[in-house]
Amino acid sequence: MSTIEAKTVVGPRLLETLTTALYEDPIIIFREYVQNSVDAYNEVRDKFTSTSEEDFFVDIKIDRINACIVIKDNGFGVKEEDFLEKMSTIGASKKSTIKNQIGFRGIGRLSAMPLCKSLTFTNKYKGSDKIQNFKWNGEKFNELLNIGDENSSSFINELAEYSETKYKGNLDHHYFQVEIKGYQQRISELVDSSDFKPRLSMVLPLKYSPNFSYQKEIEEEYQNFMDESINTFMFVIKLDGEILYKPYTDDDVLKSGLVFWKLKYPRNTGDDKKGEDQEEKIGILWFSFNNLILSKKEEPFGILVRSKNMLMGDKYSLATAIINSKMDYVTTHRELTQMLNGVTGEMLINSKRLRDNARRDWFRIDDESTLLRHIIVDFMKRLHAYRYAASNYARGKIEPEKIKKAYTELTNFKSEKVANGMADLNKIKEEIKSRKEIFDFADEDIPNCPIPLRRFYEKLMKLLHGYFKSHSQLLEFVEIRTHIKKELNQENTDGKNSSC
Repeated sequence: MSTIEAKTVVGPRLLETLTTALYEDPIIIFREYVQNSVDAYNEVRDKFTSTSEEDFFVDIKIDRINACIVIKDNGFGVKEEDFLEKMSTIGASKKSTIKNQIGFRGIGRLSAMPLCKSLTFTNKYKGSDKIQNFKWNGEKFNELLNIGDENSSSFINELAEYSETKYKGNLDHHYFQVEIKGYQQRISELVDSSDFKPRLSMVLPLKYSPNFSYQKEIEEEYQNFMDESINTFMFVIKLDGEILYKPYTDDDVLKSGLVFWKLKYPRNTGDDKKGEDQEEKIGILWFSFNNLILSKKEEPFGILVRSKNMLMGDKYSLATAIINSKMDYVTTHRELTQMLNGVTGEMLINSKRLRDNARRDWFRIDDESTLLRHIIVDFMKRLHAYRYAASNYARGKIEPEKIKKAYTELTNFKSEKVANGMADLNKIKEEIKSRKEIFDFADEDIPNCPIPLRRFYEKLMKLLHGYFKSHSQLLEFVEIRTHIKKELNQENTDGKNSSC
């Protein structure tokens, strides 16, 4: 066992980014470690041509008595000579060069650090005769928040230990393991809750259940439109040995059957490559609804937005995207969520032009995400129009032709026509440009709030940060920052505060 020499690379603002993310919802740790497993698999699987997605799996085991979680995959491991560098490089990810990669920030491997006594990574690379271990001391983690220079490697080195042992089995055996020991109360409450398994099934990049009769239809529609298989982003993931599946059953396909929207970007969205064909496929939206779009009583309901099959936000992400956009479709968050409660479906996205934001609850604010929001607004308008027409038709207030028209407009859609038909595209670009003022705290915490509020938030956070840092109490700053940003984002989502 040895401490790590000063090779550790630490990206700026790592510790606060890490902790503020985790204080909100500890289910993030499962997403991050599974994501790292599948990214590592995608990085090297082409070198081992005898393998397929069916050969790879991730197994999550939870020992509630000893407060220990083990997340182990049967991927090929990390090359022996690369393991130490990968484990000690934080916030400097090269994942953008990996084909079909899901993660992008290079900090996910430390996501459990604030919530456990120790965090250990164990690596067995295919063909290697060594087992490598890299251990972080979670109990000392709070001390890191009081270190002044985030770019210094020395304070990290005090917490990290590296060791290796001889492997005596078959050298072709390979795996990678994360062990979270002595997890805190937040994780305990999560894994002991009755909805833990359903929530996990929502968050992770899972397959559809083999008992879901419509899985083939969805997969074929995606394949035919996107010219790639959605199975590239679907993996076998187990919880205590039991395979998890997306939570859809045949009962979730309602009277409309499956309806598909094919999502595209328009041509010439203002790039420097004017005159060239800039049209690009975004993904597909599939959904199902009853005649009156009444709220369902049981999960799942709503439209789940997935980037490379990884959940973005929650079942109300479409409603939140509209409320946050400040576009011309003005209604309450409650009405939007009521509509979404009456439909079931997924928006399956894979676009290089959309970049996940830091919290992975939506995409970064730019031209492409704004265009996507316009498509979402159009969908919600059509959904509302049909819901309104269906209600009036049921009460005998409108003719059958009107309900048929509303149904046709909801089910027959060309997303590129919506985007190409936007007359205010230049206005949108000016709005985007105005948002590019740099805010260290606000850009990460409240990116969708108005500029004046973000300026105030930025100043407030800098003042609080300076005060608590001078008193060596940055953990308290993290807790206050997390509380304030959560309240502001919630008010923004609920429409309770017109200033945000």
